[in-house]
Amino acid sequence: MARIRLPGDSSPERDEERAVSEQAALSRRAVLRRGATLIAGMSVGAQVMAATGADTSVARATRRAATGAVDKPGYGALINRTGEMTLPRDFEVFSFGEAGARMTDGFPTPEKHDGMACIADGPGRVKLLRNHERAGLGRAIGHGQNAYDRVAKGGVTSSVVDTRSGRLVSSGVVLSGTDNNCNGGLTPWGSWLSCEENTADSDRGFERKHGYVFEVPFNATGPVEPVPIKAMGRFCHEACAVDPSTGIVYMTEDNGEPGDGFYRYLPDHPGQLHRGGKLQMLAVQGRSTYNTARHQRVGRKLRCEWVTIKDPDPGDAFERPHAVYAQGRHKGAARFRGLEGCSFSNGSVYMVASGGGDQNRGQIWRYTPTGHEHGVLRLLYESTNKGNLDQPDSLTVSPRGGVVVCEDGDGEGRGGGTNRIRVFTPEGKIEEFARNDTPLKLGGGEFGRSEWAGSTYSPDGKWLFVSIQIPGKTFAITGPWDRGWL
Repeated sequence: MARIRLPGDSSPERDEERAVSEQAALSRRAVLRRGATLIAGMSVGAQVMAATGADTSVARATRRAATGAVDKPGYGALINRTGEMTLPRDFEVFSFGEAGARMTDGFPTPEKHDGMACIADGPGRVKLLRNHERAGLGRAIGHGQNAYDRVAKGGVTSSVVDTRSGRLVSSGVVLSGTDNNCNGGLTPWGSWLSCEENTADSDRGFERKHGYVFEVPFNATGPVEPVPIKAMGRFCHEACAVDPSTGIVYMTEDNGEPGDGFYRYLPDHPGQLHRGGKLQMLAVQGRSTYNTARHQRVGRKLRCEWVTIKDPDPGDAFERPHAVYAQGRHKGAARFRGLEGCSFSNGSVYMVASGGGDQNRGQIWRYTPTGHEHGVLRLLYESTNKGNLDQPDSLTVSPRGGVVVCEDGDGEGRGGGTNRIRVFTPEGKIEEFARNDTPLKLGGGEFGRSEWAGSTYSPDGKWLFVSIQIPGKTFAITGPWDRGWL
């Protein structure tokens, strides 16, 4: 969506009236000359109607303005082949953090790169914290120093990168002994929330219970003391997004069947998550146990509320990974299918449901709080075939207003294929930005392409960092971003 400040909740009718007056104040020449700027300044109702394909005069005018904007011509065809990916013309890329490469702390870089976050680390430098979605029994990374569980293979690494030279300055383990660290979220107070997507425990051979969120400060120089934030729930966590104005943490779940929930954590002390709080699950007002995965209409407004989870840390979470979800459903909470990445931007949470939609190809949702107890949920996009969008996973919102969507589709499935980075534009369209060309051996003589993971921007918006999960490598991409919405 375009970069604007969203109100808490506004009626489509009032927004349309405001957009009409805004549109009338501009000549056709001004629209063509400054179409992108116009869209960025329009009211939320006008943008939502345009982005969701509404058939109103204002929505059509907004889409025409975006299409005709000379300062947003788009990125064009994918013609720049690097050997590992294909990008549009004039974009550059360098890589670092390849799986197996020796880090500056002496340990090999773990494989299965996943969620990431980025902060500034001095002139021309950034620091990234990166999850490694290693699952199953083995040896904790970093030789088990400060490991939460000595036989759990997941964790988090840190990388300091000089973007001027394309050089990896330093790297090392900062969280060890966790399991299946999938995605997570950046906090406004300078830490990374790393999410375990597995509820295994000693019955599976582990030393400790899993299925928690762990916090890693960005100033960590070695493996931190790992403390699970149990009040945030024990379930198949995927990603987190923090509202900087309230400290509320929104969370997605990716368990599969019988379904997944969208949660929020209300900390007793904002910014101090370990000191306790309340876990809640989203419900649609007046529609008990609403199913968002089927028979949805793009653009529809669903008014929502929250139900409280009585036991966020159930003892039977290993046998019943859906134990927390079941509590919420019993109280009428909504069902999603395959919730993955989420990102907080301009007053709203954007998230994807990888298996949602009538064709099971994915949905893009947006939740906007309208007060402490209520909010509005809207479906922004639903894929009808994999050529448009194939099971979205990682997601972030660009500084220029587009929604970056990384695919985890059929590229790793039987028959092969590929995965792409897509952009959801203010016109309500999905466009292609990058294609994974790195072969992935699937067996039986077949080759596919791994998922993209961990999309995140440098604080100045000049660099997009993203990984190819298998075999495991992180890339820094830059170029003429202002041609489009990324």
